[in-house]
Amino acid sequence: MGYDITFHPIGMDELQHFFFDVVDDASKAKARAKEISKDPKRQQVVLKLYQAFPIFIQTKMPIGASFCFGAAVIAGFLHPYWYARGHALTFLAENHLPEFAKLFVPLGQVAPSCLSGMADKSRGMIRGNESASGVIPPDRIAKAQDLLESMAKLRGTAGLPLLETALDADSLDSLRAALAYCREKRLGMIEASDVVVPLTNQCMTDDKNLRAPYLGKMEP
Repeated sequence: MGYDITFHPIGMDELQHFFFDVVDDASKAKARAKEISKDPKRQQVVLKLYQAFPIFIQTKMPIGASFCFGAAVIAGFLHPYWYARGHALTFLAENHLPEFAKLFVPLGQVAPSCLSGMADKSRGMIRGNESASGVIPPDRIAKAQDLLESMAKLRGTAGLPLLETALDADSLDSLRAALAYCREKRLGMIEASDVVVPLTNQCMTDDKNLRAPYLGKMEP
């Protein structure tokens, strides 16, 4: 199946206001949905997600496939986000440069909430299709950029730079664009799998904020 990855910038204050506040107090859902979008259809998408939060808790769904995925969807309504096919910092951590794993903070550790006590074996990274990572905080974005560019000095297959062999050109462009936006705006970043699936025209967040090389649309 493979992975359709999106990189989602989000502010830590936004994460608190639009995500953790609703996780801990469902009565805030309607008001927060109206703040996120003036479009009634988009409000309904957000509200439906908020209404699933208690179900996630009751059914003990893995955090990555429930709350983290939901946080990425919310982020997609607030900021532009970038698409990559099959490439993510999560996968670079697992297959090439373990230092990337230290950038991620599991969602339950980002802020005090009912998620803080929930089991989470993901270490803050993507675990399978239809899941998302924890957060790379704003103060670790520059480190993420440095680690990414350091791969140009490492050898990959056929003696080529690892930066060229571990990611395709489009994915590298998207990742660089997302990190640059985060750094400029002092935002954190969430990675998600299958929020957007181009093959089936699926987009579970605001499609107007999608940036991707295949769209010819990369600028914020």
